This record gives sequence, structure tokens and C-alpha cells, in this order.
Amino acid sequence: MRKRTVRNTALSLLCCAVVAVTGHTVYRPVTSYADTQSDLAAQIAAADEKIKKIEADIEAAGSNIEASKVQQDNYWNKLVATQEKIDLVNLQVTNKQAEIAAKEEEISEVEQRIAGKELDIEETELKIIDTEQKIAELDAKNRDNIYRFGQIIKAMYMTDYDNYYLSIISGAEDFYDIFVRSEIMNNVSEQNLKFMNDLLDSIQFQEDVKVELGNIKTQLEADKKQLANDKLTLESEKDTLEDEKYALDEQVKYYNDLNSGYWDEYNTYSVQIQDLKDRQANLQYQKKITQADREKAQAALEEEIRRAEERKKHNTVYDTGEWQWPLDPQYHLITTYFGYSEFHNGNHGAIDIGNSGLMGANVYASKGGEVLVAKTTYIPGYDYGMYVVIDHGNGYKTLYAHLSAIYVSVGQVVEKGECIAAVGSTGWSTGPHLHFEVRQNDTRIDPLGVVAIPG
Repeated sequence: MRKRTVRNTALSLLCCAVVAVTGHTVYRPVTSYADTQSDLAAQIAAADEKIKKIEADIEAAGSNIEASKVQQDNYWNKLVATQEKIDLVNLQVTNKQAEIAAKEEEISEVEQRIAGKELDIEETELKIIDTEQKIAELDAKNRDNIYRFGQIIKAMYMTDYDNYYLSIISGAEDFYDIFVRSEIMNNVSEQNLKFMNDLLDSIQFQEDVKVELGNIKTQLEADKKQLANDKLTLESEKDTLEDEKYALDEQVKYYNDLNSGYWDEYNTYSVQIQDLKDRQANLQYQKKITQADREKAQAALEEEIRRAEERKKHNTVYDTGEWQWPLDPQYHLITTYFGYSEFHNGNHGAIDIGNSGLMGANVYASKGGEVLVAKTTYIPGYDYGMYVVIDHGNGYKTLYAHLSAIYVSVGQVVEKGECIAAVGSTGWSTGPHLHFEVRQNDTRIDPLGVVAIPG
């Protein structure tokens, strides 16, 4: 007994020297770390219900994944179909471009031919001008020769007393006929005969050249006109091909826009599927955590039942004296009373003591007893944080929560007034305070029914 007293005195001195500082963030509780059989059983039932709901959510997410995959496959099929159409139309566009290029080449060739014809026409027109000038010269020469021929005939006529030559001339179709039908040829000199033949050839050549040049010019004009018509036809065909190509380009644009929309939908479902898979993974993690919490609660319940059985066997009563205030007397400001609390949106099964400067203050055992719980691990923002539960026997227990430090361990027997911890703000807490519970036969009762506020 003396060793325990020395040890407890040392713990009290250490407790008085400890001061900790934490923030004042508001959190909402998720998991309860209760220590009674009823609370632990409720925890297990809640965990079972939560696991059941998580499994249903996992199954629902799986169904949504399958449905999203079906929709994604549908859009993939649409993408494949539209891509095939795009490829087909692009091939048609390529063919049209080839046809247009061929037409442009034909038009270019026709334009070159037209340019050639225009040059031919210009050369022919220059030739006609030159020939017409020569014809004019030849015509003048021929007229002069005709006059000279007339003088020859006149002379022959003047020497013909029987008017023989006159009758021949009057019945002849032309000068050449005169020579053929008459014997005048026998009477003219060889020089005059050559002159007459040259004259006739010159006149005939003059007429032939005129006709030939006229025919050439007419043909060139006709060829030029035909080529111009051919060019117009080719340009019209080219315009038609370009219109068809434009229509095909519009089809390509339409299908590309359609494909873009399909890709957007496909990617949307990809993101949705990934989100659902992430949700499944998160739910699986939650299920694992909840199962772990359930196992801990189950183990705690079994341990609580074991201890309860042990207590029943020994019927231990640790302290029959008066209850002690769990803090130094100057810390007695109650911020939340036992019962309904609007802040907690429900019943508050304890009193909260929250004086200014309370952080790190000593927490004392309200009565002697055995430490059942000395929890130093916690999730920030959740429930009791660090807390201690002491069994005082005779059905009474006390709980001290939101601590910043704990100086006792499970199974340790403490005396009334012994320093067991330091005030903190761990767990679901808005600032440094002591959450003090009193339980009778595992039912929370008003602590002010058994302990008095320091006066």
C-alpha cells in the first residue's frame, strides 16, 4: 500500500507540471468509444447496419458501373460507325479533288489551245492583210494586163474585115475561151500567148488565195468559238465538282462534330466509371474500417462482460466516501449541463467544465477505483478523444474525456483525488474543457446528483 501511495504521489506531482495546448476547431462525432455493455452492443448494431448499407452502396455502384459501361460501349459503336462514314466521305472528297484537278488540267489545256488559236488567227489576219495587199497589187497588174490584152484584141479586130474575131469574142465565156475557140492563137506571137496564159493564171491564183484565206480564217474562228464553248463546259463541270466537294466537306464537318460529341459523352462515362470505381474503393475502405471498429467493439464488449463477471464474483467496492470535484476548486464553470443540449442537438449525458485557462489543468479521480479505459489514441474531431473510465464498484463508474494527457493505465487502482490526466481539447471539442460523466449500472446520471460544485 505504501508503494502505491508513493507512486500515486509522484504521478500527482508530474500531473501538476504538465500543460498542453490545442486548437479550437469544431468537429462532428462519427464513431463512439463508449465503454458500457449497452453502448458497445449499440456500437456493434450500428456497425452492422452501416456495413449493410455500405454493401448495398457498393452493389449499387457496381450496377451503375455496368450501366455506364453499356452506355460507353454504345457511344463507342457510334464513334466507330461515324468514323467509317468520315473515312468513306473523305475518300469521296479525295476522288472529287482528283476529278477537279483533272478538269483544271483540261481547262488549262483548252486555254492553251485557245491562246494558240488566237495566235494563229492573228498570224492569219496578218497574212490576209499581206495577201490582200499582194492581191491588190496583182489586181492592179492584172487590170493593166487586161487593158493591154484589150489593145491586142482591138488591133486584131481592126485587121479583121470579116468580123471573124468579133463573133468569137461575143460567144466566149472568158479570155481563155477566146484563145481556145479561135484560131487567134495561131496568129498571136509566142510572147503574147505566154503573156495571156500568165494573166489567166494570175487571175485564178488571186481568186484561189482569197477563197483559201477566207476558209482558213472562218475555220480558225469556228475552232476558237468551239474551244471557248469547251472551256465554258469544262468550267461548268468544274463548278459542279466543286459544289459536290463542298457538300462532301460539309458532311465531313457534320460527322466530325458528331464524333466530337460522341467523344465527349464517351469520356464523360469514362470519368463517371472511374468516379464510381473510386467510390467503390472508398466504400470498401469504409467497410474495412467499420468492420475493424466492430471487431474492436466486440472485443471490448467481451472484455467488459468478463470484467463485469469478475466484479460480480468479488463485489468490489473501492471507495465508500464522498465524491470529489474532478478539478481544482477554482475550475467550476459549467458550460453544458446534463440533459437536453441544443448545441449537441440531443441529450448530453455529462457536464462540461470549461473555465478560462483550463488547458493542461489536473484531472482528479472523483472516487477511488480501478481504471477500465485509458485511451490515448484517437481521430481528431471525433467523439471523446483521449479519455479515462474508472470503475468505483457498487455499479458506479466515471468518465473523463477530451484529455491532453493520461497518467494511468488499464487495471491500475487509483485513490480518490489522485491525478489521473490533464485537461485538453481532443476529439470532438470546441476548446479546452473536461467532459465528466457518472454512470450507475451503465446508465448515465446527472453528475451534480453525486458531486457538489465547489463553493
